[in-house]
Amino acid sequence: MPFRGQIIPNCTMACNNKTQLNNSFGNVVHFNYSCKMAVGSFTKGKLLFLLFFLIKSICWSQDIDINDSTKTTNPIETLLIDRDLRNWSVRLLGNVKGQGFKLSNDDASLTYIPNNLFGVGIGVATRKLILDIAINLKDKSTENTDRFDLQGGFIFDKNVIDFYLQRYRGFNIENSIDDTSIFRDDIISIAGGIDYLYLFNSGEYSLNLLRSGLQDQKQSTFSFGLGGFMVYNQLTADNSIVPQELYPYFNEQARIIDFTNFGIGVMGGIVSLIKLPSNFFAGISARAGIGLTVKNAEAETVSYNPTNPMIYKIKASALFGYKWTRFYTNITLVASTHRSSPGYGNNGTFTLISGKLVLGYKIIGNKKSIN
Repeated sequence: MPFRGQIIPNCTMACNNKTQLNNSFGNVVHFNYSCKMAVGSFTKGKLLFLLFFLIKSICWSQDIDINDSTKTTNPIETLLIDRDLRNWSVRLLGNVKGQGFKLSNDDASLTYIPNNLFGVGIGVATRKLILDIAINLKDKSTENTDRFDLQGGFIFDKNVIDFYLQRYRGFNIENSIDDTSIFRDDIISIAGGIDYLYLFNSGEYSLNLLRSGLQDQKQSTFSFGLGGFMVYNQLTADNSIVPQELYPYFNEQARIIDFTNFGIGVMGGIVSLIKLPSNFFAGISARAGIGLTVKNAEAETVSYNPTNPMIYKIKASALFGYKWTRFYTNITLVASTHRSSPGYGNNGTFTLISGKLVLGYKIIGNKKSIN
């Protein structure tokens, strides 16, 4: 969870790795950037415009922390640049990041998992910015997943905001019938969303200062939050996303070639930072939400509007770390899933997952403990 009044992008340059994640992905946010992005329709254009407009508006309306070591009248410098080297650290990292979805009914299920999920890289961190650049590990024996993956978040005052925008092309399809899998490079998944949470506790949550190794956690803190979320999903394919050999297990409404889902809802949750003995620390966040959606589906032989408007969302994150005098290490895990039914006995679940292991080194000096 980001630091109060700070923008925390996380940038990953994704080459085309081909490593698969196991079936647990089907049950279950910072930039992750790859070269191939194609957003064609008017609907997708409106979504991109709305997301970037909201993100830009939020960025420019946030409060600036008056405790910054350097003051400037330039807004970009104020938000992103820290000239005090005592507030800088360098880091090595390994990460995993991706999105997937699941189509199921009472008899069978299909899990769609991308390749090139794992990467290694380097980064820098300050009080105002965490910038990590990673290259995905390659496996030339498997197919490619092309991706654009933008995830980020920040806090100003008591307001916690997370956002993401993704486009993935190419998925492994794993089924529950015979445990086999095939790769389909024509399946495209576009996802975007914003989560908002207002924290009622007036305590200062500096999770990203802990992640950047700049300060110690002096005491444990805890807060409830209430807010909302917005999600958008679109699936497209040249042919049915259900492999032809599995048609007997899925009705014609499940043989989707285009599916669009837009939802908005309310969300509540808890966040906590926990001080542990011997310079260890942990952070936990859990949220749940419910809302309404507008959906449209086009299958091979029929087009329809699913009648069930409900959407259910769960998101959880965890941080565990240790801080030496100058060195620090931490691991972060984030998982988010929302369920929205296509109807006719079919269920749809969309999942985002990310994890990062960091080993960092503070360039100069120490900062005083927080809280």
